[in-house]
Amino acid sequence: MIKEVTAVGKDILEAKENARIALAAGELDDVQFEIIDSGSKGIFGIIGVRPAKVRAFIELPDVHEKRNRADRPKRENKGGEAKKTEKREDRKPKSKKPEKKVEKKAEEPKKSAPKSEVIPEAELKMERRIVEDGEDMSFDFVKTVIADIGLSAEAELYSCEDGTRRITIVGDDASALIGHHGDTLDALQYLANLASARKNSKGERDKSRVTIDIEGYRKKREETLRALARRMAAKALRNRRSVMLEPMSAYERRIIHSEIQNIEGVSTNSIGSDNNRKIVIFLTDKKPKELFEQDAEVKAEDTSDSNE
Repeated sequence: MIKEVTAVGKDILEAKENARIALAAGELDDVQFEIIDSGSKGIFGIIGVRPAKVRAFIELPDVHEKRNRADRPKRENKGGEAKKTEKREDRKPKSKKPEKKVEKKAEEPKKSAPKSEVIPEAELKMERRIVEDGEDMSFDFVKTVIADIGLSAEAELYSCEDGTRRITIVGDDASALIGHHGDTLDALQYLANLASARKNSKGERDKSRVTIDIEGYRKKREETLRALARRMAAKALRNRRSVMLEPMSAYERRIIHSEIQNIEGVSTNSIGSDNNRKIVIFLTDKKPKELFEQDAEVKAEDTSDSNE
């Protein structure tokens, strides 16, 4: 039996991953893809954006075939076990002193390091900061970008309780800086953090991380990600198999990690590298080791990488 789905994404890679998720297929499953539309990134990720579209196929075993395999009697090796036992006994060295039986203690499962908690946007306390030009280089950079592009928007600077800074942008044209799934917003935030490396008018560098929010997008995106985490965790528990999510930024991965920690029976880990880093939700009693053999240090990287 062949199962078929059609999926979309910001590029071919994301569309294929979304198709795998829709098929509930793992990395090792044989999935065939047909590219319908390669999509378009448009101009600056704002104008003329068109998602990529693929069709995916996977061959599933027939239900009757599964039952026939289960009903086949297992062949018993009548003489083989006896021969193996005799050979093992001959190999044992003869000893005059009786051997002491040492009881081995059952190995306790290794506990993974807890992932960093993310304060929900609705609970994050912020205080407005009034600064002069040249005092905060990240804030100056954002204001310069808004002015040079000619957007009808304003930026405000805040100090957050978690030790970070928040720049909020509001106005009629502010949403133009968000992009698909916040791609343009993340790029602007990355450049704003680089601007912090420059010395301000006082000859100092602000090492605290900068987060940029536009028209409350961060709160809406966080709610969407937490709902996605709960829905995919329920799917993993229902189907008794791992679920892989689309590639995300370090900030978005921490939100998923934080939400899954509150759900019993499932856990998370990250695989991949750079822009293709994604989360796998797996059952705590059935961890897919083959997916994580090359990612032994991913948990520490997700909790420490706060500048993405």
